[in-house]
Amino acid sequence: RSLNWVLGHSRWVQAVFLATVALNVWLYISIPKTFFPEQDTGRLMGFIQADQSISFQAMRGKLEDFMKIVREDPDVENVTGFTGGSRTNSGSMFISLKPLSVRSDDAQKVIARLRARLAKEPGASLFLMAVQDIRVGGRQANASYQYTLLADDLAALREWEPKIRTALAALPELADVNSDQQDKGSEMDLVYDRETMARLGISVSDANNLLNNAFGQRQISTIYQPLNQYKVVMEVAPPYTQDVSSLDKMFIIN
Repeated sequence: RSLNWVLGHSRWVQAVFLATVALNVWLYISIPKTFFPEQDTGRLMGFIQADQSISFQAMRGKLEDFMKIVREDPDVENVTGFTGGSRTNSGSMFISLKPLSVRSDDAQKVIARLRARLAKEPGASLFLMAVQDIRVGGRQANASYQYTLLADDLAALREWEPKIRTALAALPELADVNSDQQDKGSEMDLVYDRETMARLGISVSDANNLLNNAFGQRQISTIYQPLNQYKVVMEVAPPYTQDVSSLDKMFIIN
């Protein structure tokens, strides 16, 4: 019976067919072109990238500045963050948004709004992304998508990385283009005069312990409280960590 109806209303069937094709084309054009649909879980993750020569104390100040800016957003409920780890010029931030029924904007609009304010902070950048239930990729990155460059020649990799990054940053579809290449940091090498140390009766371990006590944040005790534990570390006063001349004021008593 249905087949007879279709054959008897061929114009209607053709119109429905064309409308179905047009609807599918419109859906293909309008839907987001992502591996998985973008979610609004109410959580944001941020990664801080500062100057490669920044000290731990200065990096801690940058983290506090960024957290203050994020807290001031009306759609943000809670912010926590930390710095340190394998790189002194990096940090992480975890942001909880207010429930969607209370918020004025979704997660992506909150990120766009914060991006304009965070860009005014000198010396460091904060890259935000919405936390997804399913995350693609095996490496931690400062963005939702990552492109890995491999080369047999380190010089070629250092030459082409900024070129590719600049080209990607010029695309209007992309934002927060960044790189994890670290090759511009300042460093200082300390060379022991072992002959003089031996003549004065100073061992290498004594010199290493001196530097560790001054700059290594050596843990010397733990303060136990009912709800938490606090590590007590030994270090020189912050002003002495900013200038290499502070080494002239350190002595080993034998």
